[in-house]
Amino acid sequence: MSLDLALIGFKGESTAASVFGTLRDRVGRATPWTSEVAIVEHLGNDRMSVRGTFGSRYVDVEETDRVSQPGAGEGALTGAVLGVIFGPPGFAAGLVLGGIIGAETGKPTELEPEPELLINELREAVPSGHSAIALLAEPAHVDAMLSALVALGESRQVDVVRRPLTAEQASALIASVAADPPASRGPIDKRGGASGV
Repeated sequence: MSLDLALIGFKGESTAASVFGTLRDRVGRATPWTSEVAIVEHLGNDRMSVRGTFGSRYVDVEETDRVSQPGAGEGALTGAVLGVIFGPPGFAAGLVLGGIIGAETGKPTELEPEPELLINELREAVPSGHSAIALLAEPAHVDAMLSALVALGESRQVDVVRRPLTAEQASALIASVAADPPASRGPIDKRGGASGV
């Protein structure tokens, strides 16, 4: 099966999520491509947020949640020691501010494995401060999504990048998300099938 990778880029960090919601509401959740999409946000601080389905896996990468637990402890202790000079209010403020500063500046701990190949490709493709709808799917599904975008009237305000992937490229991207959990097919109705709502 051949796969295409499509990125539909928008100005603004949250625009892609909003447009995708509108598209999904218009075409219905039963449309196959709506369960194959990931929302990409390239934040102003050069950190990435990716949530959604990529290669039949649910990807949830939030680079802004990286904190250092040892750094927080060291910062809180340092802040508390310095805060003693100013009495109980200084101690409390030093403890809190030191913990926050230490958590942000220390080396991150307890990192979850991330699909580095995918994230690096998306970081290069989506400019800082922008967002994108990413779709790795059969060419017919990409065509359907782009048609829905045109029907919505959004196609003139976006950057569309679409490329067919070689088997090797597709395999490498899919392998980079192999540690992520399988994606859900969507809500299930009471009759046991996938819901179109």
